[in-house]
Amino acid sequence: TTFSERESSMDPSHNKSDMLSNFMAKATTQASGLLAKAADRVTNMLGKTHKHYATRVVENLCEMKPQTEDDDYLYLDPRVKGDVDVAKLRLMNRAPIREVTAFVVGGGCYSEYQNLQLVANERRTISYGSTELLDAGEFLAQLGQLG
Repeated sequence: TTFSERESSMDPSHNKSDMLSNFMAKATTQASGLLAKAADRVTNMLGKTHKHYATRVVENLCEMKPQTEDDDYLYLDPRVKGDVDVAKLRLMNRAPIREVTAFVVGGGCYSEYQNLQLVANERRTISYGSTELLDAGEFLAQLGQLG
């Protein structure tokens, strides 16, 4: 060993800084682990994100998944002339869907809209509408009127 190496190993301030850096590294590792466990527990408490029925239907139609419950849904494509046979359309090679309009006859809700936005991405926009859109207070008021 050289003189400077022996001198640094005998220097108490050098040993203290090594101990401090080791301590900080261990503390950081343990804190990261604790934060990850806390995040997992919060996720478990809140529950997983479930797709609403409308979201599953829109996703299936956009990706043209075969043998799904939406095989008989109305599919309007302005580029296709005449009646559209969805079963034949699923087999055709076609361009990806960029714009979707989902309209619910009856009551819609904000959570359904938010859930549909999970399917939307930078290449696809989804517009959502319904004949009636209620917030939580209006919904409870309607339930109260029912008796």
